[in-house]
Amino acid sequence: MRALFDHHVHTDRSDGRLPLAERGRTAATHRHGISDHFPYPGSLESDDDVLRYLDDAARLGLQVGVEYDLGVAPPLRSSTRAALDYVIGSVHQVHRRGERIGFDRAGSFLKARGHAGIFAERERFADPELRRHVLEQVLALVAEGVERQGIDILGHPTFTPLAALGDPEAGYPVEWQERLIALCVAGDVAIEVNEAYAVPHREFLVRAKAAGARFSVGSDAHGPLTDLARTEAMIEAAALPRERFLDGKRVHPAR
Repeated sequence: MRALFDHHVHTDRSDGRLPLAERGRTAATHRHGISDHFPYPGSLESDDDVLRYLDDAARLGLQVGVEYDLGVAPPLRSSTRAALDYVIGSVHQVHRRGERIGFDRAGSFLKARGHAGIFAERERFADPELRRHVLEQVLALVAEGVERQGIDILGHPTFTPLAALGDPEAGYPVEWQERLIALCVAGDVAIEVNEAYAVPHREFLVRAKAAGARFSVGSDAHGPLTDLARTEAMIEAAALPRERFLDGKRVHPAR
């Protein structure tokens, strides 16, 4: 069976550890592109930076995207978006009353396979008002990405601190899941199955499949590529049809 294409791979042009040249070599044996963070201080801050990045990577034979930081990144010119092979839109933080609520500590917890110990911010995010705010802000940012920024893939869809609290069906109400899925289906935006954070959970993926969603594979690798074992298990558990997965380029070239 042909391996699914890994769209979500970082390099040292943002917070990855390996250079473009190394990603060019691994792309010869593994089906992957690259998608560094936009914006990223000192390297990917403007459209011109993105176009230089694209040219450098394309010369190595790589499929090239960016991971567009929803709620933070400035708009890309339509011509820049069109030049890329795809755009992944991801939420890494929300804001409340001027305070940045970052997802970094939750990310470190979720990346620790087996989730050893107790999430350090568990008590904070147990607050119902804060949880509601996080959920509504994520929906608003994704809607902006789908409707105005032309994203092709929703990166790590249910990655928030709520994912580190335990049962995702308790953290993410079914009605919220359905609203997020509906945004993606309406915009024909693929839902990423993310290896690093092991999200979304099975029930979410089953609901997305029933709604007719597209999907995408994302290792979210910052160092050497992984074997995508968790991703394959998630795909199998939800019985996702492989023909619904993106294959290294956007579905709608004119997006």
